[in-house]
Amino acid sequence: MIQVGVRRDLRGRIRHLSCSGHARFDPEGGVDVVCAGVSALMGALAIGLTQVVGAPVSLSAGDARLLVRVPARMPEELAGPVQVLLETTVLALQEIQENYQGSLKIRWLRPR
Repeated sequence: MIQVGVRRDLRGRIRHLSCSGHARFDPEGGVDVVCAGVSALMGALAIGLTQVVGAPVSLSAGDARLLVRVPARMPEELAGPVQVLLETTVLALQEIQENYQGSLKIRWLRPR
């Protein structure tokens, strides 16, 4: 199962998004569409944050995992677009969680 962790700050902004694991969703012996979809979303998020917005976020990636950390202090002209990308990604992950139950689990971590 893919594990996703989301942490907001006390103002409601996403400051941490982690994703790790494998869905193992392969009903017909072909491509794991859940893993492929989540990988595409997380890859697009990383590209959007770093190459499109140019945000000073911390990215840590490895085999079947990605961790995004957003600094508490960021210029407002970057903070808005960063949150749009993060919120959009989380909404898309929620859709996957609902449509492919048992393949992905989102944990809402305590705000800090």
